[in-house]
Amino acid sequence: MPLTEKPLSLKINAALFDVDGTIIISQPAIAAMWRDFGKDKPYFDAEHVIHISHGWRTFDAIAKFAPDFADEKFVAELEGSIPDKFGEHSIEVPGAVKLCGDLNKLPKEKWAVATSGTWEMAHKWFDILGIKRPSNFITAGDVKNGKPHPEPYTKGRNGLGYPVNEQDPSKSKVVVFEDAPAGIAAGKAAGCKIVGIATTFDLDFLIEKGCDIIVKNHESIKVGGYDPVTDEVELIFTDYLYAKDDLLKW
Repeated sequence: MPLTEKPLSLKINAALFDVDGTIIISQPAIAAMWRDFGKDKPYFDAEHVIHISHGWRTFDAIAKFAPDFADEKFVAELEGSIPDKFGEHSIEVPGAVKLCGDLNKLPKEKWAVATSGTWEMAHKWFDILGIKRPSNFITAGDVKNGKPHPEPYTKGRNGLGYPVNEQDPSKSKVVVFEDAPAGIAAGKAAGCKIVGIATTFDLDFLIEKGCDIIVKNHESIKVGGYDPVTDEVELIFTDYLYAKDDLLKW
């Protein structure tokens, strides 16, 4: 049975964030890009790509469905243009700006970004929202393997100094904030607990994919403070849609 007691306090060493669908609801803008990209390519089924590729790197989607355009410079320019050309379709995931701002106020950097988006696009989304970027900001070009491979989140953990501790997982407690199956799988494979954000997929789907706790958005999450003795940050979930019973047995 899932936990029902609220609020719930979770003490962690670090947090890793996806961007699209987790910090900003950019899917409508990205969908507009795919439709625009495919309008002169009869072989390219934009609606199919939109349906299956959330959480993928754009390069990986193009390599699969339009391989003639699988050029890193082209993809970087294509993605980098999304906020400028289609940004009016995107909005903040409620509470994301405040949550990221509160994490930035901690005396030690305890969060990182690991997105499937390109450097150009991800940086522009943060500029649009007015969020100060963490120094560990991993984008599509920083990894050889995109999600669902664990490399993006493993790199995020390592960059913050919290690699997976196989002997004692409690010594390296890292959570991943995600909305999509590819990212959830990547975070789990990187040894993290998953905070599912129900912006893109519904509750039952996120439970099926193995999220440890699920929230509607970030408005129900508060940063309780940092304990330098234990090197832990407290996240307080004032409300949530679901939480596994073993979430606190870490």
